[in-house]
Amino acid sequence: MISRNKKISVCLLLLLITILGCSRINSAQGWSGVLVDGNHLVLASMDGHLMVLDKDTGKHIWKPDLMRVHEEDENKRAVYGLPAVSNGIVFVGVYDGKIQAIEVDTGRIVETEVVSDDFEIVGGPLIHEDNLYIGSGDGILRSYELDFSNQQVTFNDDWSYQLGGEIWSTPVIHDDILIITSLDHHVYALNKDTGELVWKVKTGGAIAATPVIQEDTVFVGSFDGVFYAFDLNTGDEEWVFEKASNWYWGGAVISDKTIYIPSLDGKLYALDIRSGKKEWELETNGPIVGSPAIVSDMIAVGSTDGEIRIAETSSGEVLASCDVGESIESPITADGFEIYFSVRDHSVRALTVKANGNPDEKWDAPYFSDLLKDDKNPQPGDWSPDC
Repeated sequence: MISRNKKISVCLLLLLITILGCSRINSAQGWSGVLVDGNHLVLASMDGHLMVLDKDTGKHIWKPDLMRVHEEDENKRAVYGLPAVSNGIVFVGVYDGKIQAIEVDTGRIVETEVVSDDFEIVGGPLIHEDNLYIGSGDGILRSYELDFSNQQVTFNDDWSYQLGGEIWSTPVIHDDILIITSLDHHVYALNKDTGELVWKVKTGGAIAATPVIQEDTVFVGSFDGVFYAFDLNTGDEEWVFEKASNWYWGGAVISDKTIYIPSLDGKLYALDIRSGKKEWELETNGPIVGSPAIVSDMIAVGSTDGEIRIAETSSGEVLASCDVGESIESPITADGFEIYFSVRDHSVRALTVKANGNPDEKWDAPYFSDLLKDDKNPQPGDWSPDC
């Protein structure tokens, strides 16, 4: 349990640094989520590998290169935000302040766009209608027009908007409105085509979580321990949930009329999406850093206590769980009855969730990116399943 407590302290330290006003991470170790792109899984490992894996086997499509993302400073060779894919190219925001554009099928670097030489990128890129939107530590949200031609991509400056503080989240778009959050405590609504401010609203703390939008309502949690619902068009507050005892880092997920919100107090809360009234809560033994995922009528949630729990969406009753032995800080990605996530032991896991909630390992072995540095097989042949 001592080792797990040390793992837990890592993510809490990052948040504490932010609250104290120093938002630089001295030794970056990312926890990128997993993007499902057809038969591929696209993600970045905590040690700086950009990886494209076969969804069915976990084997890499091309061998990841440790120095592919950043060649100068190992402390900045990290990715926190979810990559984005368009036209066969994966776009990833790197902590060193650059956007890397890499061909999915070959690993060939197509382009590198320097967003900022002095500030880091923590959130992921959003691609919408051949525009790429991304925020950075200088507090600027940038829009680029992407030009795909001759197996290359060109970043053309479109517009930019200066927020009042660092941006650690990923933008989201609904209709013509782009929503972005900031460590300056505000939620901003911008016109996606021009970058003009539509409205902004202040919360009681810094916001690192990526918002979600449903039925013209913006949902997001803050470091003040409050979860908010705002009207998409006006920014008016619709309701708040104030019963969590810690901050929000991961984004919420929505299913039908319920929104599920993960908190660093170690609980997953299920709220009525219209009123914010709590329907149930599920308690783990460590902070919940990443987002959960809906699997049919179940929800999968990870925790820094090292367990993946599968619960009923209707009641929060835990149907089954799997202890992977190390802290889980990445968001969970669901694809049908399969879930994918990264673990603090440098592994990528794939589980198949049965109809009764029991999770089974899908691959012969997880993919351990740290084994690549010694030219070892990243999927050990002597693996004993955790699930």
